[in-house]
Amino acid sequence: MFTNAIKWLGLGIITSYIIASSKQQVTLTSLSEKPFDLYPPDFYPNGTDLQLPSGTMRYWQFGNEAGSKVVLVHGITTGSSVYDKLARDLADKGHHVLVYDIWGRGYSQAPATNYDEALYTSQLAMLLQKVGWDRTDVVGVSLGGGIATSFTAFYPEVVNKLVLIAPAGLMKRKDMPLIFKVLTFPFVHHFVMNQPYIRPLLINAIERFSKTTRLVQSGLDEDTEATIAKITKIATYQFVNHAGFFRAFLGTVVRFPFTELRERYKKVGLQDRPVLMIWGDQDTTVPFDNSQEAQQLMPNAKLIVHEDKGHDVLITLWRTVNQEIEEFLTSK
Repeated sequence: MFTNAIKWLGLGIITSYIIASSKQQVTLTSLSEKPFDLYPPDFYPNGTDLQLPSGTMRYWQFGNEAGSKVVLVHGITTGSSVYDKLARDLADKGHHVLVYDIWGRGYSQAPATNYDEALYTSQLAMLLQKVGWDRTDVVGVSLGGGIATSFTAFYPEVVNKLVLIAPAGLMKRKDMPLIFKVLTFPFVHHFVMNQPYIRPLLINAIERFSKTTRLVQSGLDEDTEATIAKITKIATYQFVNHAGFFRAFLGTVVRFPFTELRERYKKVGLQDRPVLMIWGDQDTTVPFDNSQEAQQLMPNAKLIVHEDKGHDVLITLWRTVNQEIEEFLTSK
């Protein structure tokens, strides 16, 4: 009887694995199937759905069309809503702003592919080509910082100035969150993908990871507290309702070189380009000590350190950070 139970359990696991593998060949839909009132398709002005070879992605282009161009690249979980304050501030101050959802987040689909450096840098390159931008400033936060650095390394002729907020790519294996370490074990990623009985556990694990990026702080003003609450709700809604989020998140954890972008940073450091880095000294998600290596690889980069701030410095200290970025982008 015990042997039969083991046999049927094994058969069930194999069957679910085959079903999951077959699903991996299909492009999965975005939040367009289940829009969220806090993050509707028109969250920013002039939203556009763009069809590319990998799938359909969404971007927003707004602000002063005659102003200096700037594209914003978001991180692994939140989607483009993380730039709620910065994007609007830059547009109000005369910049031409381009914001977009990377593959598998927000209103961008999740193609059946490897979520690696090539996928994300080529998405940005194709987007800029489609909107007709041949020169732009680039801002990236966390994963988006790694993407922005890789893009600048490969497309130096396109980038004017580069802003990196706690950028990924220089982490060490010991720095990686537990969920990242587990998913990179052989076969684990493919097994857990699209498994309905594992999905609730993954939601819980990703929510815990998302919470670790936020440093508990007191004394924040109401506007900042409201922004944090809104972005948190958007991220949580996306975990549950974006059909392709898990594919993209898990695929990025496994395939993106979070620990292997040193050559890209070094290449950017050899370019004659203004670079600004912003970091909270209490950041444990992309540890603050990564900033030391980043400075060694990019010796001409300017580093601004915010004391007693964590990985979410873009949100918790948004007025100060927005001003720092604006001053950097407009400086000669």
